[in-house]
Amino acid sequence: MAPPTWTELLEGNRVYAETQHKPAALIGQPGFEIPSVMIFTCIDFRASAEALLGMKGDEAFVVRNPGGRITTGIQSLLFVDTLTGGQALKDIVIIHHFDCGCTHITDDVIKDALKAKSPELGAEIDKMAFGTYSAKNMQQHINNIETDIKFLKDSPLVREELKERVHAYIFDLQSGKLVAVPINN
Repeated sequence: MAPPTWTELLEGNRVYAETQHKPAALIGQPGFEIPSVMIFTCIDFRASAEALLGMKGDEAFVVRNPGGRITTGIQSLLFVDTLTGGQALKDIVIIHHFDCGCTHITDDVIKDALKAKSPELGAEIDKMAFGTYSAKNMQQHINNIETDIKFLKDSPLVREELKERVHAYIFDLQSGKLVAVPINN
């Protein structure tokens, strides 16, 4: 069975709006609650944080980017923490996964392909980071998560309390389990 087209997905929105949607509280209104957890995870549909944690969409902020990298997603953390005056976020969770697309390609390959399409943008493309990494075994996955944690903890823009509440996991696509990655504080 082929994945749905955009037209089919858009029809799903119509059905949702007519049968399931409940208006959400707006920022600052009674009933508006801000999640205390921010999860960094991959854009890969096989590693959906909502599915693998059995959570609803309003239970955590979920930041998706290639590889679930903090290095390319920190702006989301800084935005939410600033918007909420540093009062909402209590835990940061990093979830990488086995067989990630980021382990099958390199930033240089992506940049070369983009420069072939638009050579006039070469200088701008060279500044881009796509978060690719090498991980053929568990230790290499752990090393990449440690790189993300170090980046987070070294940032002067991230609150110290958040730096102490980082949790890291690798999602096993075959077993469906999260494997905890020890964090050295």
